[in-house]
Amino acid sequence: MRQVVLTWLTLLWVPLAGMAQIPKGYFYAVGGSVVVPQSAYTRWNGDFVQVGGGGEGRLSERFALGADVMVLLPVNNQYALTTGVLSFTPAYHFARSDTKSNLDPFVGGGLSALVGRGGAVTIHYGGGTNYWLSRRLGLRFEFRHHIWSPEGGETINLVGFRAGITFSLP
Repeated sequence: MRQVVLTWLTLLWVPLAGMAQIPKGYFYAVGGSVVVPQSAYTRWNGDFVQVGGGGEGRLSERFALGADVMVLLPVNNQYALTTGVLSFTPAYHFARSDTKSNLDPFVGGGLSALVGRGGAVTIHYGGGTNYWLSRRLGLRFEFRHHIWSPEGGETINLVGFRAGITFSLP
């Protein structure tokens, strides 16, 4: 009887031990540049610096949901305003969450809100990679393109590159 109980406990323990190795999610802090090419709106001409952070949680081996908060700070435009960007991003990861690789490339897209004096909803898409230095610490490199069409009909493109540090959840 004792061997049967130990066998059942072992069979239950093995799947649980394997689940502990799959990352449940991560947080990141990033910064980078944003370029707004050829905008007729004075507020959006020029270059911006972006700073912020966010997080992402896996729904399955390859699909995840993420959200982040960024601040856009104008660099060379006296008329531009500091603007917040709140983004919600479903993502697809090319590497499975239980892989032993250090590279975790991904693509994603979703909705964002520009918040400042007024507000607007944009769509965005992008991609990048997390490079895991250890099980809990990594580097993040990402490209993201926000597209916004205000009432005037012109499309405003916010093209950004960002890099930062990533912290894995246990």
